[in-house]
Amino acid sequence: MPEVIMPKMGDAMEAGTLGSWLKHEGDQVEVGDTLAEIETDKATMELEAEDAGVLTRLVASEGDEVAVGEAIAVISADGEAPDAAPDEARQGAEETADSAGGRETAETEDAETKDAESGEQGARAREAGKQQAATSSPERSADGRVRASPVVRRLAREHDIELAGISGSGPDGRIVERDVRAALEGAEKGVPDRSAQAPADVTPAGDGAAPAQVTAPAPSGTAGTELYPLSRTQRVVGERMQRAWQAPHHYATVEVHVDELLALRERLNEVLADGAADGSGDGSRADGPAGGPVRLSINDFVMKACALALRTFPKLNSWWTADGIELHQQVDLAMAVALEDGLITPVIRNAVERTLSAISTEARELAARARSGKLRPDEYQGGTFTVSNMGMYGVESFTAIINPPSVSIVAVSAVGRRPDFDATGAVVPRSVLKLTVGSDHRVVNGAENARYLAEVKRLLEHPLLLTV
Repeated sequence: MPEVIMPKMGDAMEAGTLGSWLKHEGDQVEVGDTLAEIETDKATMELEAEDAGVLTRLVASEGDEVAVGEAIAVISADGEAPDAAPDEARQGAEETADSAGGRETAETEDAETKDAESGEQGARAREAGKQQAATSSPERSADGRVRASPVVRRLAREHDIELAGISGSGPDGRIVERDVRAALEGAEKGVPDRSAQAPADVTPAGDGAAPAQVTAPAPSGTAGTELYPLSRTQRVVGERMQRAWQAPHHYATVEVHVDELLALRERLNEVLADGAADGSGDGSRADGPAGGPVRLSINDFVMKACALALRTFPKLNSWWTADGIELHQQVDLAMAVALEDGLITPVIRNAVERTLSAISTEARELAARARSGKLRPDEYQGGTFTVSNMGMYGVESFTAIINPPSVSIVAVSAVGRRPDFDATGAVVPRSVLKLTVGSDHRVVNGAENARYLAEVKRLLEHPLLLTV
């Protein structure tokens, strides 16, 4: 009987949240029918049926976080009797194994369990479980069941650990593998599970292979405060930002005179608007989203200049990998887009070969889909270089965090107007834009950062070079 499993919708995806069911128990489904909406840390995507039949059981409920590969529903062929839900089936098997009149397979499993229990570790594990049950109050779902995946339940069963006595450290109190292994480690040492005793600012080290990590303190709970639980997006973005910050960042900032760029932008936008008005737009390069005229932004010029300069400085267009530095010939330009509860970086592929109008059109389309949660994984993964712009907020200068595995990012600030000196020494007004490049010092040294910025500055101060 086919199971509908949580699919892997991205390279870094480990679990997904079941946003909503679009089919219900008893519905007839065909191959390709949309069954549910799955929420990842980056987007919301539709899950299609890979088998035809009757949707006989919904294993996961809306709002549940499910590990990749775990069952969320069961589809039965017409006339086929539905099996028990995976968790119920496993619980039934455990009850049968404990009963005196169990089947031969249950007796065998029970005998193996008793053999394991005869060992010293089994006894200590059982004792630890009892102590945990007496000292902790693990969170349960609304129906009273302990939240744990089948893999975790099997691990606990193999070592005779009572899940009811373990405090879950996963989302919404879900018991994860490290919690069970922490209980086993505590049993070996003759002490209760560390997860029930760990101080608020320490995360248990799990199997002992990694050191304990300092995390945020527990909420104060004082009067006048309100606690907002982290969304999945906030949690994942926070974890990735923390990991990204471990790279040794190096920053350099440059001022760019953009008066010529602003004048060229105004002329090009007039031409593009006239072309759209008289119907001469071809629907690709000169037509913006929804068929309207393209309006080039300052950021479009900056992204084009950053991409072109990478041809001369390829180290900044690379990834830091476990096996070494991976240089990329093609510039897949990621652009930071702020969301209500996080950040996402949709990617403009092969940006060097794209025209300004093509970059502008795609940037707006990707940003719109990002904010509505409709990006596909291939549209926000695989970026080789990132541009982050806060100029629209009037920010004069800022530094950005590298977006791993890429090794460089450019921060774009607001255009400011200030007095300056021309070649004759006369005071003249200037439009100035500050750019700050941040790079992983393991790959890019300070001098290369500076030379790269100088090339980007040259291109932006001679903007016609970006149109040829």
